[in-house]
Amino acid sequence: MKHRILIVETEIRLFASGSLKDKRQLQQKIVDKLKTSHNISVAVTKQQELWNVIGLTIAYVALEQKAALQKASALEKNICRILEQDGSGEVSCFYTEII
Repeated sequence: MKHRILIVETEIRLFASGSLKDKRQLQQKIVDKLKTSHNISVAVTKQQELWNVIGLTIAYVALEQKAALQKASALEKNICRILEQDGSGEVSCFYTEII
């Protein structure tokens, strides 16, 4: 049995953020909700100096390719749902790699 590692790099453009403090609060909310609903690891890896862009890298270990693809789809939908709830932003980039 070969395990698969899903790596997701995503960028989120923020509409409601006016400062780095606002960005960090929204970023933490997104990370917490993702960790609660999915068994994943999340790190803020890009765009740390910009107040209106969040760059996240997500990692997930799956038992097979199909499960990794399903998790990627679920993550993208969940991130979009979180952002749509309060109109705080949009996903501008969602890149997946399975190794």
